[in-house]
Amino acid sequence: MTRVVCLLFAGLVVFRFTDLYNTQAAGISICALETVALGLHLRVAFSRRLSAAAKRPYRFTSPALALLIIAGVGFSVAFNTHDRSWGVATVAAVALRTLAVPVLLLGLLSFAAEPMDRRARWKLGMDVATVLGAGAMLMWYLVLGPVLQAGGLLDPLRLGAVLFAVGDVVLLVGVGTVLLRGSAVPSRGPLVLMLAGTAGYLVVDTVFLYTMVHDGALHDAVVPTALHLPMFLILLASTVRQETAGGAAAGRRLRRNAWLPYAALAGGFALLVVAAAKAGLFPWLGLVLGALVMTVGVAARQVLASRENYTLVVTDSLTGLANRIQLRGALTAAVDRHRRTGAPVAVLLIDLNGFKQVNDGYGHEVGDQMLVAFADVLRRTVRDADVPARLGGDEFAVVLPGCAEEATQVAERILAACQAPVNLSGHRLELRASIGVAVAQRGGPDAGSVDPNELLHRADLAMYAAKRRGTPSWAEYTADAMDAEQAVPALADDLARAADAGQLRLLYQPIVALESGDLVAVEALVRWQHPTRGLLGPDTFIPLAEQTGLIHGIGGWVLREACRQVGAWQAELPPGRSLHLSVNLSPIQLERPALADEILEVLEREGFDPRALVVEMTESALVDDRSAVPQLERLRARGVRVALDDFGTGYSSLRYLTRLPVDILKLDRCFVADLSGDPERAAVAEAVIRLSQILHMDTVAEGIEDPAQATELTLLGYRTAQGFHFARPLPAGDVEALLHRSAAEWPSLPTALDPAAPRPVAVHG
Repeated sequence: MTRVVCLLFAGLVVFRFTDLYNTQAAGISICALETVALGLHLRVAFSRRLSAAAKRPYRFTSPALALLIIAGVGFSVAFNTHDRSWGVATVAAVALRTLAVPVLLLGLLSFAAEPMDRRARWKLGMDVATVLGAGAMLMWYLVLGPVLQAGGLLDPLRLGAVLFAVGDVVLLVGVGTVLLRGSAVPSRGPLVLMLAGTAGYLVVDTVFLYTMVHDGALHDAVVPTALHLPMFLILLASTVRQETAGGAAAGRRLRRNAWLPYAALAGGFALLVVAAAKAGLFPWLGLVLGALVMTVGVAARQVLASRENYTLVVTDSLTGLANRIQLRGALTAAVDRHRRTGAPVAVLLIDLNGFKQVNDGYGHEVGDQMLVAFADVLRRTVRDADVPARLGGDEFAVVLPGCAEEATQVAERILAACQAPVNLSGHRLELRASIGVAVAQRGGPDAGSVDPNELLHRADLAMYAAKRRGTPSWAEYTADAMDAEQAVPALADDLARAADAGQLRLLYQPIVALESGDLVAVEALVRWQHPTRGLLGPDTFIPLAEQTGLIHGIGGWVLREACRQVGAWQAELPPGRSLHLSVNLSPIQLERPALADEILEVLEREGFDPRALVVEMTESALVDDRSAVPQLERLRARGVRVALDDFGTGYSSLRYLTRLPVDILKLDRCFVADLSGDPERAAVAEAVIRLSQILHMDTVAEGIEDPAQATELTLLGYRTAQGFHFARPLPAGDVEALLHRSAAEWPSLPTALDPAAPRPVAVHG
């Protein structure tokens, strides 16, 4: 249809330059063009396949076009009969042309607008008033002023000129209103064509009125000839793709044109300067120029203030990054570009691990410094075109327009930049982050259909998948990640019933005296025998238990069961032998004010000697020393010992060891794995044993895999160790068989090197 209409218009243009073209032919051709436009607008107005919002404007533009056609016929009759007095044709033409203005205005205003709050509506009203003032000034200077000054309003054509001029101002305000408020329609094509056609119509009509009022020698054929292009644009608006009832048209929406009031203001002053120049240098030109300078100064100040206010509105005050508002705008623009052109867009959602412990343990000032330090990391690692933002708290995001495969590389750069510790008010701390990556790219399963909310939601799912790994890492969204996230609520419900349903299991990791080979302690490790998913390791359900608060109940169950079992073994030992119990504590448990009292109550109820209990925690748990230290000191006062697990991999510093209540250092398995008889590779293990001797602490080496490692650790001075060389985590029945074995018997154990047995994972009790 659009091509047919364009060919028709091209034919009219060719016809314009033939000898057959005259005033009468011009009137007939514009009337024919308006008639075609009316038919096409009626077709859209009553189409069944279009949405109600798409049809609404055309139900006003159709009668407006009908009125213009009838008015045009009336003017043709009046001009051809030379009847320019109060004849029927002239009066009808003036009345119908005047009536067409408000109807056409309703059509323009019926296009769906962007939603606005009360403040935005007030601003729109003031901007429209500025446009109205400029339009009124123009019409007053060109038409209304000269007509009223000359009198003769009894002449129907002069009265019509006044009415038409007022109508043109009204239409100008309508066009300005639509440009200022923007549109909510998916495709801006029909609206832009309607606005362009209406604006062109106003220009032609203004020139015609000015010529008529000033008795210019404008040929009668010029006006209908000039009206062809605006009318063609209005006609074309009904032929481009519209929003259908079942979906949306492709294209971009019309944005708000904030520059329009300033353009109207400049046009009004330009008109004043022209009028004053014609009136003479004194007094009006000087006054107008002075007023112009003052207005420009105020307007410039307003622009600067607006930019400052906008910066404050869209910027995070602490970090200087974009805030949630600016991020939403950048993401919406990137997704719109993806829909139009297929250009990829990616989002990173980032959460700082352990921020709460830092914030509570060192104070909000240090916490704020950590946020600022991480913001600097983002600035250094993202591209210039990317938009890093702080969403609130310790949550950050980055919009990466035009980025697909590179998104994971950006995530890796961020994690790599976080490895270097930062100095925050004298505290040397690490920045640890979990990053979720979501990408919408050309050719993807939902290319062109994803929206900003969905993309953020996907990044959020991926970020939580990364957090569940327990270490700083990134994860990219996949459909499997969505399925896993949707399964989390059901898994949490199952976990809440696991202890009462008898589904929790305890395994015991032996801790051996290196010199004698005696079993001197066991570390209690929890597993979950899920009814449908089988035996689950702690890395599957402990993070979920921490997120839901179920860790307190699970930790209490582990302590009770372990004390009952180890107490029974202690009763069977010969005189002179002892067996200690190690139980892990989660950082979440340490936040519970009554934790120490609850542990001591369990020990008393089970008749378990507090001096035989060791509570283990990671170094990161002790960052929040304000809540952890009082709990641990209360336990130590009753004889319970405290072990620092995975020593050397977290917030290691002498400051912690000298002022925190720690009795035992557990050397992390990564340092044990480096042992090979080379003194340089044993440097860390040797430094830890020397440090513990100076601070009067005990040590336990983790992750012993072979006899050579056990021998080297013994020579370095370690007295106790645990690892697969001795035994994997065992059920209670298998532990009883180990209580009287010697060191030479350890490798012969059937469970010692069984490759089918599950590998132990760092767990919380």
